[in-house]
Amino acid sequence: MEKIELAAQQREGIGKGAVKKMRKGGLIPCVLYGPASKEAIPLTVKALELQKALSSTQAKSNVFVNLKIEGDKKKARTVMFRSFQKDPVKRDIIHVDLYEMLMDHKVVVDVPVHLSGKAPGIALGGILQQESRALKIECLPNQIPDKIDVDVTSLTIGHSIHVKDINLPQGLKVLGDPNQTIVLVSAPMAEVEVKTAEEAKAEIAKSFEVKEEEKKAEEPAEKKEEKKK
Repeated sequence: MEKIELAAQQREGIGKGAVKKMRKGGLIPCVLYGPASKEAIPLTVKALELQKALSSTQAKSNVFVNLKIEGDKKKARTVMFRSFQKDPVKRDIIHVDLYEMLMDHKVVVDVPVHLSGKAPGIALGGILQQESRALKIECLPNQIPDKIDVDVTSLTIGHSIHVKDINLPQGLKVLGDPNQTIVLVSAPMAEVEVKTAEEAKAEIAKSFEVKEEEKKAEEPAEKKEEKKK
């Protein structure tokens, strides 16, 4: 697991007015909670320092943060980013939830799924479909993986891999439905699409023929006699 440094300050002001003032001053309000704290602790971090810390890692969420709080009795706390709230227009981070961990307490995190190998079904015209991009994993903090590798070299057309089919390192547990599909190789759709297109053309042509017949039926008798002549 990656580990980054981040400094924070105790936050006294609450409410929209105080929060708005913080953001104007280049600070982002945060809240720290977890099994190591009896109650949530309101904090602020400098926006530029947070951006710098996030840009130094590719994980963004599953990364250990060595958090140093100004005036705190603890020299540093090991935390993780739990969630980010962003401005709906500017997309800037406007609030952060930080989760303080105890290294002997399990946590639940979302871990990305990485497909490895080449499915033989693709060579036969099949389409590889990844149904699950991440899995909820329960484990100790020092066991959190960067990714879950899923080997697709056994997949032919019509075959799939489910949560129950993957082998995880000892200590890791996937939460949720064991029958959840991770990846599959579906049959090619080209023949179905061509057939559908041909049927559509036939239906359109048929509709034009029907309309022409209807028009002829609606013509006055005089015009019909003229066409015969």
